[in-house]
Amino acid sequence: MLLYFVTLSCLLVAAKTQVFSLGKCPTVKTQESFDINKYLGDWYEIYKFEASFEGKQKCIRANYQMKSDGHIRVENTGIEDGKTITATGDGFAPDKNVPAKLEVKFSDKAPYGKYWVLDTDYDHYTFIYSCTDLAGLSHIEFAWILSRERTLDDQYKTKLFDLATSYGIKTSNFLTEEQTGCA
Repeated sequence: MLLYFVTLSCLLVAAKTQVFSLGKCPTVKTQESFDINKYLGDWYEIYKFEASFEGKQKCIRANYQMKSDGHIRVENTGIEDGKTITATGDGFAPDKNVPAKLEVKFSDKAPYGKYWVLDTDYDHYTFIYSCTDLAGLSHIEFAWILSRERTLDDQYKTKLFDLATSYGIKTSNFLTEEQTGCA
């Protein structure tokens, strides 16, 4: 009984820093003609779902570079308590026929996680989504909207929020990322 209580308590604490929902993951469609070479470079986090692994960082920037083995070097940087935090990971597309369904991990001890590009124009915005079913009863979601600049024009926000809504992804879960006062 004590183990059950401890496990339930840990899940409740984790749930406060993640987006959990009842039911299965929404059915989404990734971008069909995805070109990783156009996607490489710097992207700035504009909107995100709460994710405990990001902590209380601001000014989050993701940089993607092709590695010699065909994988992608992912370097995320942000500022927390005045200090620059960097996380370096590895990404790849496991199925070359569906190149927008990438997988990424930031530790050799961690499994790869979904990094699905639902929509990008390569020059202004990208919409990334990840969802994992939990025993068919609930699911955990992550979503990010990134921009090539530290701001994003409202026309792109509207377009991507409409896309999210069409898939049943709750846009009320998006938090606005702080991208001011960044060095």
